[in-house]
Amino acid sequence: MNTPEVLLEQPNNRGTLHAVVEQDDRTAYFYIYPAEQFSERYSIRACWLRNLQPAPEERDNAAMEEGRAPLLEAQYCKHPQGAEPLQAEYVNIMWNEEDDGATVFYQDEPIAIIPGWSLYSDQRACYTLDCSAIVEDRGIFPLTAPALYNRLQKTSAFWDKWGDENNNPWLPIQQQFLDAYEAQLGSSLQYYAIDQQQWPPMALARFEKDDIVYFMSLGVSIRPMPWVELLYNDQAAGFRRMELGLAVSKKDYTEEQIMNMAQAVSGMADSPWRNLTWLGEGHTISSSGLPAGYDSFILSSALYKGPGIDLPSIEGDRVNLYWACPITLAEREGAHSKANGGYELLEKMIGAGITHVFTKRKGL
Repeated sequence: MNTPEVLLEQPNNRGTLHAVVEQDDRTAYFYIYPAEQFSERYSIRACWLRNLQPAPEERDNAAMEEGRAPLLEAQYCKHPQGAEPLQAEYVNIMWNEEDDGATVFYQDEPIAIIPGWSLYSDQRACYTLDCSAIVEDRGIFPLTAPALYNRLQKTSAFWDKWGDENNNPWLPIQQQFLDAYEAQLGSSLQYYAIDQQQWPPMALARFEKDDIVYFMSLGVSIRPMPWVELLYNDQAAGFRRMELGLAVSKKDYTEEQIMNMAQAVSGMADSPWRNLTWLGEGHTISSSGLPAGYDSFILSSALYKGPGIDLPSIEGDRVNLYWACPITLAEREGAHSKANGGYELLEKMIGAGITHVFTKRKGL
């Protein structure tokens, strides 16, 4: 048995997933492997690229029983007699903006896509150029839909923009968000980089107004979050980008306590991509950086009571501003005890007059 040759392996931006193109003397395949810390949570995704030998008429069960990548049946192949082997120097991989799906290019042309949403779905799916008909029971589809190519063009343009050393897109984004915050909160007093010198650039800006300290994030919304495309489908553009806000009463909490909370919020900024998850209205995040008596943050835009902060759109998508509001352990456990419990907790908080500004209060 011929051992498969790895033509290219490329991790995503945070190393949570690895894209691999392999080839033996029979077939070429594209895989996305979860990193070790996600191996029990997510499965390997496989995408047939091409047969290098004549295709069988029946399903290649013998190869699978022997632990080899199977040939695809002739009825599904554009080249049933087999295609030329791939040459490693012509293979490239492009990750999507969410960092959970990828496309293989050969000689600068797309030949296969494993979509990000398939990582979280029980329904397998991949799109491949050499497939001539849908293989429904294995989730293999021809790479023909114009929507797929439109999406690839958008993704390619996104990475080209961020790779342009002569025209840094961060500077205008940074200024637009600062302008939006300063229009309601006054001039920023301090600015903290929170990206740890990794792409994308992210920061927290500090403001003070009416004895309230605000920390507002910038740059988190550059990337769309994982999961959202699967959950919201055609409405995903309204939910996949976010920024974070923290508002704390100076009368109730010390500077040290406020800075500890700001540090905790800065750690949330990269969480969706570091943990292959997403954040939205009513989500809770445990934290050790909170004052005594509090266990977690709940994220909400509905708790905000103040003049509108008009954030700019990113890549045509709405950007949601979620305020990180501390809650007790009992409140978090209650929210986790039932479906949509986070929404129910927010309704109780709003009913009790609790807003986005963190002040000392009793538990609900």
